[in-house]
Amino acid sequence: MADVQSMLSSVIGAGKTAVHKIGADEIRRFIENQPDIAGAVDVTVVGDGGEVGASSGTVLFDATFDAGAGRVTRELVLRHAPVSDKRLFFEYDLSRQFQVQRALYGTDVPVPEPLWLDSDGRWLGAAGYVMARVHGRGQHPAAFIQGPIAEASPADREEMLGKIMATLVAIHNTDIKARGLENFVMNAPGIAPLERCINWYWQTWDWVHLPVFERLVPVRRWLLDHLPDGGPELMHGDSTLQNYFFDGTRLAAVLDWEMSCLGRAEADLALQCVSNRIFAAPPDSGLLQPPSEEEWLAMYRAAGGRPLRDFDYFKKFAAYMIIVAVSALQRNMTEAERAAQAPLLQPCWQLVES
Repeated sequence: MADVQSMLSSVIGAGKTAVHKIGADEIRRFIENQPDIAGAVDVTVVGDGGEVGASSGTVLFDATFDAGAGRVTRELVLRHAPVSDKRLFFEYDLSRQFQVQRALYGTDVPVPEPLWLDSDGRWLGAAGYVMARVHGRGQHPAAFIQGPIAEASPADREEMLGKIMATLVAIHNTDIKARGLENFVMNAPGIAPLERCINWYWQTWDWVHLPVFERLVPVRRWLLDHLPDGGPELMHGDSTLQNYFFDGTRLAAVLDWEMSCLGRAEADLALQCVSNRIFAAPPDSGLLQPPSEEEWLAMYRAAGGRPLRDFDYFKKFAAYMIIVAVSALQRNMTEAERAAQAPLLQPCWQLVES
């Protein structure tokens, strides 16, 4: 089997090199022009997000400013859209990410405090928003091979996974009307929220247009022809484990809301189950294995999640999402590099074509 960790690192690296860099001067001007800020702002850039957020730019910085209660220094993060035709997705809408974080901030879903939005890139040169910086460690995409979950004791690991599930339940139980999210759908053709989500990914697939383009055509058609019913629920959208930041066993934040929209809870669980499978170590490696699908879904139910339906459909949908996202990153690679990484997507192709 191919080396999962090295393949993932090269895929993530391909996305990072396509991201436009925004510096301290642009960030300072942006903050100084916010209505709640008085006087000069000092900004010191301290780093980027590493392997977190491969699809967007991330700048870690400290800022000193006066927001009405005297000058304070805060640790902050800028998340911004890439400015390149080598970007991951066809469309970036940072306003949606800001909207859902603002809607969830202060609820049972731990998200960083969103502060200021530059929706059109007037100040930053690219659309972006500033939020509070959260201390903790993110997971590696192969979370049971490397990173906090893999390193934890069995008892701590069980506690961490329980907190992930409890947070997923909180996301799915969000009162979308009370939080102003009743129209929180993807900007793509369609009527049903899930239909629009499928077509949002298809816009990127059509834009990337790799040699395997036609192979996914019947998959999309099947997903659209077999749309399950059910009332809309808020989805995280990118529920893979690397977007869960832990400080010890405390879940400090849920990150990367770029693919969040209305849909069905099953989509988040299916994405986790499929990701757990394709990023797992070989069974005979002696390395830690993720829980089985049955164990994973049982943890969700134990955390208060509703009974799940149409799960085979949503596993196909999750595999479709992964194929589009990883292939879009591979667009920035040579044909030889893509061929070397074919094993990473093989389980997804098997799922969608079964």
